[in-house]
Amino acid sequence: MAERSEPLSERELDVLRRLAVGESNKAIADGLSISPLTVKTHLRNIYTKLGVSTRTEALNVALQQRLIAVAETSLAEAAAAQPALVEPAAEPADAPVAPGVAGNGANPAITTDAVPVVAPAATGHRWRAVSAALLALLLLLAAAFAFVQWQSGALLGETAEPFVETALGDSRWLSSRPLPQARAGRAVVALGLDVYAIGGETADGVVDDVDVFNTQNLVWRRAATKPTPVSDATAAELFGEIYVPGGRLAGGQPTANVEVYSPSQDAWRRAAPLPEPIAGGLALADGGFLYLIGGWGEAGALATVFLYDPAADSWRPVAPLPQPRAEPAGGALTGQLYVVGGSDGDAGQASCYSYDPPRDTWAACPDMLQPRADAGSTVLLNKLYVIGGTTGNTAGHGEVYDPNTRTWTVLNAPPGVLAWGAPGVTHVETRIYAVGGRQDGTLSDATLVYSPFTYQTYIPAAPSE
Repeated sequence: MAERSEPLSERELDVLRRLAVGESNKAIADGLSISPLTVKTHLRNIYTKLGVSTRTEALNVALQQRLIAVAETSLAEAAAAQPALVEPAAEPADAPVAPGVAGNGANPAITTDAVPVVAPAATGHRWRAVSAALLALLLLLAAAFAFVQWQSGALLGETAEPFVETALGDSRWLSSRPLPQARAGRAVVALGLDVYAIGGETADGVVDDVDVFNTQNLVWRRAATKPTPVSDATAAELFGEIYVPGGRLAGGQPTANVEVYSPSQDAWRRAAPLPEPIAGGLALADGGFLYLIGGWGEAGALATVFLYDPAADSWRPVAPLPQPRAEPAGGALTGQLYVVGGSDGDAGQASCYSYDPPRDTWAACPDMLQPRADAGSTVLLNKLYVIGGTTGNTAGHGEVYDPNTRTWTVLNAPPGVLAWGAPGVTHVETRIYAVGGRQDGTLSDATLVYSPFTYQTYIPAAPSE
């Protein structure tokens, strides 16, 4: 098993270089003549060794450590990999002949026995190389254009009026394009440049809708609907796919269904079900495995932690939480899984626990400043951001945890937001997105954006597969 800080192998570096130019798992597998499952294994080891949990974080760390450089693949390399699709035009019959080479009309007394010969096909090979290079360039440009169009929804026949984000007072919060429909209890996760809002509760009940927000063009588009409508759901990205384990069915009961969305195919599939029905758990990925932590079971709040192995398509229990927690927040950072807040079945809690996957042990960390359950959370640049939640009264302000100093600090709520329950929270590059939820007890369609920094750092986000 790979260890944190262990050097990357040559094959892992090959995978990382292809990841840096935006290749999907399938493209990487085809390019390296290996199976997609082997690619996933290499990615799992890369994440573990670099101490990250997503493609974006892996690329950021790799660039910082100079493991890769931007644009690793040259045009010449691309051309060499292309078949000769364009034949050169035939040379005229009276074309000049190289000295010492017999040709049409050449002096028959001149032989080539002792003179190196330049084959007539050499010119053709040069033309083939040039043509292949030009063709490769055109294909790359066409692919880039198609990807931009797909990201904007143009290839799906979708259009939207231009939208301009607006600042909320003098805060670091912005208001972006709202959700197509107000809802809470949906799973929210980022993949590439997109934010996915999956399922949830609307004024019409529990839905199977999947809405995708492009953070570059500020357009919401509709993706393939989830097979099983759920609310009180959680989601995590693993190897370019989105896993949604459990959730609460329209009838109110938790489910053991696990459904997986592939952005490249815009399609859902079933994975192995949970060992028991769970709603309101916390899904976290550590780069190679998926964890479902706590939640509501049929008998109340759970302390269970289940690990999913994608290679075996199976779940197994690992060390349980020190205390039962439903609707907790948390994230993966510094090689640990952090679980904060949540309900013990009676009230919101301020507790903080960290899980060490290699040792399969839990340890206490400093409590939050305020008890809260059903908060949204994300990890950005080695800090855990917790936004909203409920305590009995609904919390407006958020909190930020720094594992290096083991301290919590206040994150101010957006101006005018006094109570904010169940927001869906994730991040793309250096911006945090908080989607939907309940504001002052009312279902919200808001898409709010928080910028922790006064400057913007570009982290190349890999496109969806």
